[in-house]
Amino acid sequence: MAQSFPVEQGPTSVPVFYSGYWLRPTYTQRVDDDQWDLRVPASQLAELAGPVDAAERLGARRELLASPQNAGRAQLLRECPELFGIVGRVVLGVDELLWRAELGWGGCSVDLSGIECIDGFQTIGLIARGAADLSTEHLDRAVLDVRIVSGAARELARAAHDHAHRHHNPTVAQDLLLRHPVMRRLVRQFESDGIPFRLRRGERRGPSRGGYAVDEATTALALFSAGEGPALAFQTLTPEGREEIWRDPSGSKFRALFGAETEATGVRIAIMFRRAILEELEEMLRERSAHHWHLLADAPDLVVWAVARELPLAELHRDTAGPWAPAWERILDHQLPALTRTTAERLVAAYRSERTRVYRRDEVRELAWWSRILDAAAVA
Repeated sequence: MAQSFPVEQGPTSVPVFYSGYWLRPTYTQRVDDDQWDLRVPASQLAELAGPVDAAERLGARRELLASPQNAGRAQLLRECPELFGIVGRVVLGVDELLWRAELGWGGCSVDLSGIECIDGFQTIGLIARGAADLSTEHLDRAVLDVRIVSGAARELARAAHDHAHRHHNPTVAQDLLLRHPVMRRLVRQFESDGIPFRLRRGERRGPSRGGYAVDEATTALALFSAGEGPALAFQTLTPEGREEIWRDPSGSKFRALFGAETEATGVRIAIMFRRAILEELEEMLRERSAHHWHLLADAPDLVVWAVARELPLAELHRDTAGPWAPAWERILDHQLPALTRTTAERLVAAYRSERTRVYRRDEVRELAWWSRILDAAAVA
């Protein structure tokens, strides 16, 4: 146990009068003259937020919120208290603090007066609420990091935490993909071929090595998934739609794309074919782009989805070296260009037959129009 005390006050075994709120931390470490880091069992913090006027008395920025985040943390405190204190820290400003050695216990206690909760009121508020029906032994399985600040450090800490939200990078669903076993397996499979498969968002450092990114892979797999209608593919065309799918790894949409059968080979085929189809559509638009042909520019992935229905999608993730495997490279090089052109022409003709005199160019970017055009073109 690391223990340290203010210069002007060493530990004492002489009984002292506790004028404020006292803690018996399991760990103490002095940061500087005005700051100390403690590890404190949760039960010792319960009374801080117990009174009905606790938020006002402690100068907290908010009352205890009835938020989904707090509901989740309250459940965590009940079901797995050891995890409750791992993330986040309680920051308390104090007017004065007094240390006392606890000879029988072998540690020390600290008496705090003039307490302000600079950050972490939601945490201690949940502890106070949980203390009504959770035992002290249960609460003490949650050990929290607590920073005590006084003097000039108190003002600095308050200013920093008041504006911390401006500098916080919130976690999104994509950030957790690297924990998923299928994703980790795909990364290993791509690595064995010397191809990067990028799950992480953010700016990449160092020389570019090509490869594939998970957002492109998600869209390509949705477009080339057997048995899936256009709605899933349409959803993956926006970052928000992909995030919604990634947010629920146990959901049917995620498993339809990244299930146990998904292989790096199938991911690569889907991406390569989508890229090739889009390139062919760009070439067609250079030849003719007036009137109804804007469909190819405004809804190119509608054409990709329709072309994919003409391919052996059930074999996408099968072993490409097997005797019955489709000749994907031959299809890509020799059949796909013509198939793309004929499919695009069918869809443009269907769109022409469905469009009225009064129309919006961007209407073809709506799922309802995707379905309408596909039905008119008899693409299933």
